[in-house]
Amino acid sequence: MNIDVNTGAGIGFFLRNFAGFLIQIGPAAALLLIPFSREDFRIPAKWVYAGCGAFAVITSLGFTLIKIITMPASPAQPTLIANMYMLVVIAVITVLYFLVTRVEKVKKVIVLILVVFYAATQFLLVNMASPMIAGAEQPDSYPPVTLALYAVTAAVLFPAAAFMMHSAVKDYLAEIDMKYIRREFLFIVFVTLLYFGVLILCSSASDSVLGNYWWMLTLPFLLTAAVLVIFYWTLFKESVRRRRDNEQQKALEIQKLQYRKITQEMENTRRMRHDMRHHLTGLYEMLEQERTEEAKSYLSELIGTASRRGNETYCRNTEVNALLQYYAGQAESEKIRCRIQADCGELTVSAADLTVLFGNAMENAIHACREMTENRWINVAVGIVGGTLAIQIKNPCRSVHPSGKYRLDGSFLPAAAFRSLRPDGGYGLKSIEHTARKYGGDAGFQYNEKEQTFTTRIRLNLHPEMLYRGKRQEESDS
Repeated sequence: MNIDVNTGAGIGFFLRNFAGFLIQIGPAAALLLIPFSREDFRIPAKWVYAGCGAFAVITSLGFTLIKIITMPASPAQPTLIANMYMLVVIAVITVLYFLVTRVEKVKKVIVLILVVFYAATQFLLVNMASPMIAGAEQPDSYPPVTLALYAVTAAVLFPAAAFMMHSAVKDYLAEIDMKYIRREFLFIVFVTLLYFGVLILCSSASDSVLGNYWWMLTLPFLLTAAVLVIFYWTLFKESVRRRRDNEQQKALEIQKLQYRKITQEMENTRRMRHDMRHHLTGLYEMLEQERTEEAKSYLSELIGTASRRGNETYCRNTEVNALLQYYAGQAESEKIRCRIQADCGELTVSAADLTVLFGNAMENAIHACREMTENRWINVAVGIVGGTLAIQIKNPCRSVHPSGKYRLDGSFLPAAAFRSLRPDGGYGLKSIEHTARKYGGDAGFQYNEKEQTFTTRIRLNLHPEMLYRGKRQEESDS
């Protein structure tokens, strides 16, 4: 089949192959980027999307040129070259995708596998419908019928897939914790790749080899795809549920510790009152015998015992007050001065989320103070400003471990700017950041190298719409 690009047929061939390749590659490449926020890219998001579009157009032109060059050869050779070209382009897109995004690798793989589902579903539908409609001549990769099928399937599937990526998958990626579903995830990735491989193998087989078996395999392929989608959805929800259960368990443990502490303080107070008469009698005898210095020392000890901060009330919110009491007690037990200014009442933030915010921030602050030989202090400020819950925790910090993704110039940076040295990688700052985003807020972390201080700043939107959306989300997850 000779192609003359100066003829109408040649121009049609050129446009069909260009449009067909672009319809296959473009939407899939865009789906890889949709679930991520601007902060998740190593370069500005607008350049990422512009580069993605330019790459799709250039590779589509390259595919068309390769088809024109190889058309005079035997029909099998151009098909093989076209398939190899497609695989190379997919490999390059995958590498660029992993380089341009900075989230955890496992989350990148999740999105990649979901995009593979999109491509496999489109591929399966086109191959199902092609034999039913005449006109799919070979060796043209995108005859008019096939091009129309790709256009129709893309018009139907891409908007739904983009909506799911932006609304559901994006939220799940923010909350998902892979340590709870690592084994299940590895299994589902293996099964997905196996499914896609078998699909490509069967659809690429010649009619003489596959015969009528393709129609027998179509229904199992569709059912398998549906089962895998359901399994993925269940897997995501299970991870979120397990993480929330863990957060609630942590909140419950803190409440139990606080209750035991309060009970112990109440018991100490009752014991002190019971012994007060004996203390006063002893003090009276010391003064009567003019043992003034001994009386002063004894009285000072009594004052120190009675002025413990364990029962101090920092704010009207029960959960915030309990958390501040608990961590202030922990800090002071290690001789860390803790200055707290808190003013907040009823909040639209769940107890589990408050535990994540205060727990991770205060634990990091106490850990940093332990490494200081002197000047050990923590300043905590909590308040509501214009419908926003503002939390700031500042403490001395000898050094931090930058990830290399941002320059530590004294400004507030995202969690990705700092690297944890814990064996499990550490999720403290990321947990704070993700929890803040759930409430339409943000979190920033600042290291001042000159002053050797670390500041955690958290802002949460307390607008009633956020509360309604949060409750609706909890109802849908339960």
